[in-house]
This record gives sequence, C-alpha cells and structure tokens, in this order.
Amino acid sequence: MITAPLPLDEDARLRALRQLDILDTDPEEAFDRISRLAAFAFGMPIVLISLVDEKRQWFKSHHGLEACETPRSVSFCAHAVLSKRMLVVEDALDDERFLDNPLVTGAPNIRFYAGSPLRLNDGQVVGTLCLIDSQPRTFDDAQGAMLAEFARLVERELELRRQLIRARTAHERDRRSLAISEARFRTVFQRTPIGKAVVDLDGRFLDVNQTFSEIIGYDESELRERTFMSVTHPADVAADLALCAELVAGRQASYAIEKRYLRPDGGTVWVNLAVSLVRDVSGAPLHFIAAMQDISSRKKSEEALRNYHVELEERVRERTAELRRSRDALQTITDNLPALIAVVDRDLRYQFNNETFRRVFGVDPAALRGRSLSEMLRPEIFEQLQPLFARALAGERVSCDEVRYMADADRIWSATYIPAKRDGKVTGFYIMAHDVTEQHLSEQRLRESALVDPLTGLANRRALQDALSELRAGGEPFALFFIDMDGFKAVNDRYGHDVGDALLKEIADRIAATVRTGDVVSRLGGDEFVVASRGVDDARTGERIAAAICREVSKAFVIAGRVIETSASVGVVLAGAAGAASVMGAASMVLSTGAENKALADDPLCLADAAMYEAKRAGRNTWRIAPSAEMMAAMDV
Repeated sequence: MITAPLPLDEDARLRALRQLDILDTDPEEAFDRISRLAAFAFGMPIVLISLVDEKRQWFKSHHGLEACETPRSVSFCAHAVLSKRMLVVEDALDDERFLDNPLVTGAPNIRFYAGSPLRLNDGQVVGTLCLIDSQPRTFDDAQGAMLAEFARLVERELELRRQLIRARTAHERDRRSLAISEARFRTVFQRTPIGKAVVDLDGRFLDVNQTFSEIIGYDESELRERTFMSVTHPADVAADLALCAELVAGRQASYAIEKRYLRPDGGTVWVNLAVSLVRDVSGAPLHFIAAMQDISSRKKSEEALRNYHVELEERVRERTAELRRSRDALQTITDNLPALIAVVDRDLRYQFNNETFRRVFGVDPAALRGRSLSEMLRPEIFEQLQPLFARALAGERVSCDEVRYMADADRIWSATYIPAKRDGKVTGFYIMAHDVTEQHLSEQRLRESALVDPLTGLANRRALQDALSELRAGGEPFALFFIDMDGFKAVNDRYGHDVGDALLKEIADRIAATVRTGDVVSRLGGDEFVVASRGVDDARTGERIAAAICREVSKAFVIAGRVIETSASVGVVLAGAAGAASVMGAASMVLSTGAENKALADDPLCLADAAMYEAKRAGRNTWRIAPSAEMMAAMDV
C-alpha cells in the first residue's frame, strides 16, 4: 500500500476546509440528494462526499456505507486531493498503491473507485465526490464528465455555505457596531446643549432631553403626556401644523421657524425650531425630530444601515435555497438593499447592476450591462476614481469613505471595490457603496459645535484664536475690542447665577447687534467678550465702535422682572496696515524689558486686555486704545 504524501499547499488547504465549518455536522438533504442521484445515475452501491482533514477523511454524505469516516492513511481520496485531478481505479487489485489497502482486503472490499476533486473558488481541493464498487468496472470519458458535473453541484453547495458563514459573521460585526452607535446617540441626545425632542405623527412627545425641558419649563414626564400643540402659543399652532403636513406629504424635507412655547408659569419663550421627518425604508413616515436650533434630522444613515442588516439576515434565512439555483434571486435581494452593488469586468464595463442604480442615477440597470464606467461617470469623477479601479484590478481590496459619484450632487458614498477572481486570476471587481451623507453631516455638526460658546451661542476662545490666526496670516488690518463687564460679580452675588447667565446672554445679543455683521463676536469666559473687526485700521473708527459698545451695554436690562444696570470697560488694539504702527511701537518699547513683556507685545489680544484694564483705572464705562503712555507705564516699560 502506498500512502499519498501531503500536498505542498496543505496548510492553506486545511484552512479553507475549516472555514467551511462543516466537519462533524449533521447530514443535510442538499448533499444527500446529490449522493442518491449519483448512485442512481452510475448504478453504484456506494457514493461518498469525502472531506479530507489532517488525520482522516470524513463523509458529509455516505450513501451505501455506514461508516462516517476512515483514516487518511488508507484513503483513496487523499491521492485525488494530492493530484487535484479525477482519480479512476478500475481494479484496485491491479494497482500497487491499493492492492493491500485494508479497505480493499477488508470491508467495504473496494475494487472500483472513481473520485472527482471538490475545488473551492479559491482553488483549494478539500475532498472528493467518489463512486465505489466491490466489483471491477470500466469508466469512460463520458462517465468522467458526468461525475465532474455532480462534483460541481457539491462545490456549489460548499461555496454557498461559505458565503452564508461570511454573511452571518459580517452581520454580527455590524450589529455590534450599531449597538455602540445607538449608545453614543443616546449620550449625545441627552447631553447636548441644544434642546431636542422626538414627536410622533399625532404631535405627542415621545422623548425629550433635559435642555428641551429646561427651555420650556416642563419636566420630561410632563411633556410625555402632552402634545407640542398644547404647549405652543395659539397664534403659532396653525403655521406649525401646516409645515408638518408639508413634511408628511413629501413636499419638503425639513423646515425651520421662529415660534413661541407656553411655559407653565404663563410666560412665553421664543425658539428657533428646526423639524425634520424620519421615514422607514419603504418611505412611510415614522416620527418627527425637533431641535431648538437649526439642526436637521438625526442619524438617518444609521437607521438605514440597521434596517439593511435586519433585512439581509431575514433574506439569508428565507432564500438560501433560491440563491443556490438562481441569479434572479440574487438580483432580487440586491435590488432591495440600500446600497449600490455592481460587477465590473477588466475592461471597466458593467456586467451586473442592482435596482439602486435606477433610484440614484435614474437609469435602467439592465441598460448599463456592457457600458463602460467612463460613459456612466462624469470625466472628472472617473479620473478621480480610476486609481482605485486600477488597484482593485491588481488584486487589492480597496475602500474609500468619501466618494462623490455626481459632481453636482451633495450625496457622499462609502465605497468598497473587491477583486473578482476565477482560477486565481482577477476578472474584474465588485462594487458596494453605501450612502453616508447623513453620517458626514453629523460629524461636521459635531466639529462646528466645538467652536461655539454653549451659553451665548457666540464664538468661543478656540474659534477666536482661529479667526485671529487667519487675520494675521492674511496681513490685512483689523481691530480687537476686549470687553469686560463692570460690576458683574455684584450682579451674580445679589441675584444669583441664573440671572447672571441671562444677563450675559442679553449682553452678547447687544454686542452682536452693535458691531458689523461680518465681525467675529466671541466670549472668552466669565464676563469677558472680544470682537475682531476686519478692515478697521484707524483710531477714529475704533473709538466709534468702542463708544457704541459702551453706550449699548450701559442701557438698563430687564431680567426676570428686575431692572439691572451695568457697564463695560473696553480695550482696543489696531493691528495691521496703519494700526501696525501703534502695535509695533508698543512692541519696540517692550523689547528692552525682557521675554515676558516681549510675548505680551507680540499678542494683540494681550495688548487689548491691558488697554481694557487701563479703561477700568480711568473710571470704567469707557474705552482706551493701546498703546498709551499710561498703559506702557503700567506694564513697567
């Protein structure tokens, strides 16, 4: 007896076999049916679907044989796996490899054997479909061709099994990702400084965050028992309902209005309300998303992705049998996925497209077959994507998280290009692209929120620094106004921080209304504000703006029924162009005093701060333009 040696690619072959997750599984009718049909077609008493692992050959199907496995050392199939070709032994007693084999000299007394290799799509041979008889037989080419066809049926079942395992693995990974995304969504929803609510189609609050409750004065539990109409000012209800009807009818995607809410104490509060409608995958309306500021709908892409994986799992369970037999079933599934799916050959011509191409590009998927990608895409888009196509055709799996298939559209796609191989050669590639526009918009909104002061809605310190860097890099003149409220601590001590916060908001509104529309108005923290005015390069204009700020801020405020009077001290710095002379003059005076004052002179914000303190020493409710002799003396220059 001659035992077959191990193939050179044995490790890779065994990995491919284990990935099937099929060894020692229960019998399956799909495999047993093939064994029975082969036994009938060839008139054979024994037909086996044999899978060869490290020490044994295990039979996924064993028609006519009770044993479910035998040692690999006595296996006929191991020889077929080694050669990767069909093995035919018409009489084992005439073959020196098998004449003294225990399976020949003893049960099942093999005399005839014909085995066709089972080869996966990646080229690995994991076993055989074999015919066995206890009598010698002849086996012609026609019979060999028919046996190979039966083996292809087994291979197809094995590949479908591998695809199903991969699909389930991917689904589980995506399910975990969605759970994490949902947890993050809940955290953002509850902790954001913007009031948010989820409202059903009848107007009833389903969920609200704490900020929403604080704005209109109701507890979260109270709001869940009310409709938005019951807490809206009567004069604003009709307009709000009319716009809701526009959303449900699909005539617009979102709306924003200024409206009033009724507080439980009888007062009213104005809000800038943004509302959008969430629909399910079939297009039916589900509920509204409302935000107290200009915020659009929340995470539609995540919801679509979650629905996609639920649908995919259901279709995998329901249509596995059809997928084994029909391209039409594959077309049906891909047509119902919220993704662009296509197959492209080496000439960059479409061979398959799903129905999503019709919805996105407005073309019949069948009409795309045979057309070049360069015909479908605009020239600049094709030129941008061509390097990715080349990498996929070179055998590389390529992903790109930001693809714009249409230059004049706002949709953003996350695309993956997967090489398609046959007999080890790349024949083209698969395309799968998901719409991630909403995800990108959400990320952009998060980045923008990092530059806004949550109390006043003005730019924060980081946003101011960015603006100053841009102004200084551009070399154009600008003025800085450093504003500090006089006696603000006394307001906090007397009336409390709630009144103090309300006063800061009013002050911020007055400053913003006083300066020009293009000026950067920011709050550094506490009661300190800074205005950066582009193009201001003369002291007269700077004094006029500073005087206007002092004048507007010194007007009485009415906060929670209390009349509050305050004032501001303003420090002004002119930077760039004509104003550069004053800044550089201060710098030259400071240079001789050491590194610390040199750093101060180089920073217009520090000079404006110093000028503000000079204004306070001058009696408050006034302004000073840096540098002055008094200010330089105060800096010990």
